[in-house]
Amino acid sequence: MMDQLTDDEKFLLLGKVTGTLSPAEEEALEQLFLTNPHARPAYDALAASLPASDVATGFAHRKTHSTWRDLEAELRQQQTPVPVVPLFKRKWLVAAAIVAGLLVAAGIIFWQQQLAKPGKSYLAAAPSKAGIELKLANGQVVNLSEEHGAIKAGDAQLNNSNKSLSFAPGPSPSAEELNILTVPTGMDYKVNLADGTEVWLNSATQISFPLAFTGSSRQIAINGEAYLKVAKDPSKPFIVQLPHSTVQVLGTEFNVNTYDSGIVKVALVEGSVNLQAPTGKSMLTPGKQAVYHDGQAITQATFDARNVLSWRKGLFYFEDASLEEIGKVVPRWYGIRVVIDNPAIRSRTFSGVINRNRPVSVFMEDLKAISGIEAYRDQQGVLHFR
Repeated sequence: MMDQLTDDEKFLLLGKVTGTLSPAEEEALEQLFLTNPHARPAYDALAASLPASDVATGFAHRKTHSTWRDLEAELRQQQTPVPVVPLFKRKWLVAAAIVAGLLVAAGIIFWQQQLAKPGKSYLAAAPSKAGIELKLANGQVVNLSEEHGAIKAGDAQLNNSNKSLSFAPGPSPSAEELNILTVPTGMDYKVNLADGTEVWLNSATQISFPLAFTGSSRQIAINGEAYLKVAKDPSKPFIVQLPHSTVQVLGTEFNVNTYDSGIVKVALVEGSVNLQAPTGKSMLTPGKQAVYHDGQAITQATFDARNVLSWRKGLFYFEDASLEEIGKVVPRWYGIRVVIDNPAIRSRTFSGVINRNRPVSVFMEDLKAISGIEAYRDQQGVLHFR
């Protein structure tokens, strides 16, 4: 039911549960119950998911807990400018936690402690933060982080400017051979293909592509995450090879994500695409995301464009994500390794957004200030949570 409500309406339900609504907000909530058929069931479901004693008392005894913070007052005292969406104001938030460079929507950032699971601490894969590298089919390697402007590459003429690559292939047959462009952690890049297709590449992503499409189809390969705006050409289907699957299109806009091993996600923005996997095919319509787990049937569901597509703006939105899950994003976005020293905090969950354009130190400081989770960098630059 919650997905049927706006952010403002969700604020009212949360405020009712926690006993933090002002008289005007109470009136707004009563009006909401009268006009929106989804509001009352959503409130009942929310209240049922929380301890009955806490709901009955408006979480009164928990308001003295160290994680129950008056964010508005704290921010005034610290004189820290934080962009805030002008939604309903409230004094208290249920276990609120600001996370790394967050764009706070009136402080609706929550964490909850789940049962800690035994096991080893999470260690993110060590990122290799080299420059953006283009390996041409003829063996030539170009560091696009260092070489800018016009670049001669065999018979082809490349242009690397404004974090974007375009090119004019020469007459050589090698123009059909595949070139490999690798975007390392902490970076992003755009490639303009020969047919006019635009491909935005997220960090830790690799694309293989020819300098010219001369056959009956246009084929590229992607591993990682990318957003594609495919040029229309009914005579030449556009095919994207992904790990364990392929996407076939004529002209459309969509996002592909293969970060998680064995999982492929394709979110369609415009047009239509067909995801083909060993277990079958799935035709998407705009607003739908297909998910394929290796060896399983493809599933489809409506996707949240903000959560799926905001990486192009340097933002990573997450909802009820554990610290362990967030710890997998930090290495890709900041190019640093992450270790969770304390297994008991791995399952704490958060909702919010990380801004890649702000330093990781902001993430560390805010996380400690609100949730009590400490973070530090060791001599090798590894980020530790404890």
